[in-house]
Amino acid sequence: MPGDAWEERPIEPFGMEIGIRLDAPLPDGFEQRMLTLFDEHKLLLFRDQQLGEDQQVRILSLFGKVLGSTGEYRQISSDGNLGSGPLTWHSDLAFTEDPFKILSLHAVEVNDGQSWTAFANGVEAAKRLPQDLAEAIEGRDAVTALALIQSHRTVEYDVPDFVPQQTRPVVIAHPRTGEPTLYISDMQTARIDGLPRKDSDALLAALFDELYAGDRIYRHHWNNGDLLIWDNIALQHSRCDLTGMTPRRLQRVCVANKSFFELLPQFKLDDPRIAAWGSAGKKLELN
Repeated sequence: MPGDAWEERPIEPFGMEIGIRLDAPLPDGFEQRMLTLFDEHKLLLFRDQQLGEDQQVRILSLFGKVLGSTGEYRQISSDGNLGSGPLTWHSDLAFTEDPFKILSLHAVEVNDGQSWTAFANGVEAAKRLPQDLAEAIEGRDAVTALALIQSHRTVEYDVPDFVPQQTRPVVIAHPRTGEPTLYISDMQTARIDGLPRKDSDALLAALFDELYAGDRIYRHHWNNGDLLIWDNIALQHSRCDLTGMTPRRLQRVCVANKSFFELLPQFKLDDPRIAAWGSAGKKLELN
């Protein structure tokens, strides 16, 4: 029971911190309780962990199918893969037919308190939408696309056909819980389908104001041993600029059916169309 074998401490404005050692045998009832808390709170924090990759995989396997390490990043660092620049709000692989379901990061080597990852809750945002905004998006779809430049909003209203993209309702039913979820993001949502650019941009801006309101954001400052597990459909995440922040090494394990290149086997970074499109975006960024 909580209080005997583990502790539970709510995080504001959402999430749950659980006090337990995950590298030890898990007590009776904990696994089901953890899954219940995850569905309710969307984000779980475990502090002071010392998990090898296999141990983190074992924990994440309790939530679903773990993505294999082939072709995926099992470790991210500020001086290695995935770079050190800031990332604006997004949900991993939202532009594919089968986005990642659950993400986890374990801080194995960081400067305590130096860097952060922030989270926004699409389920809570959908609950709190003002009536006029809820009516404005009722029955409408959004186009979500891959953005090569990810530090801030650069996605265009008109997305070229060769760029990976998906069209879904602005508010989706969460695939596991059924909860209405505002499923748009600053990085990836190009437009509200069927609206002129001006109207689409204005409506997205109003929705982003609700989704990213400061009192609705959880910002996690990383300390060694932290393990975060979060719902990649219900939540979006962003991160600070990591330039000069070394060491910063996080162990990454995902629950997903398919990897990026399994979902998008036709996508090639050396495609000349992608290169030209990316170069055009860089020019826009500099101007």
